[in-house]
Amino acid sequence: MSFFFGEPARQNGLLKDAEEYSDIEELVIQVRPDLYRAFRRCVWMTIHETGMSPVEVHNMLIQELLKARGC
Repeated sequence: MSFFFGEPARQNGLLKDAEEYSDIEELVIQVRPDLYRAFRRCVWMTIHETGMSPVEVHNMLIQELLKARGC
């Protein structure tokens, strides 16, 4: 189960604004363990630096990736 989604995330308060994101889709990718840890660390740092929600940070990172790739 994902760190940011699912029932454990709700119990930990990570999805406190989940109602605002009723139109989101789940994206599942498979990456090496080091990339997974780096992504989680990046998300966690961004959440604490900006006050954004995990969903907002995920959207921002994916949008930046797509823009950088010209997609």
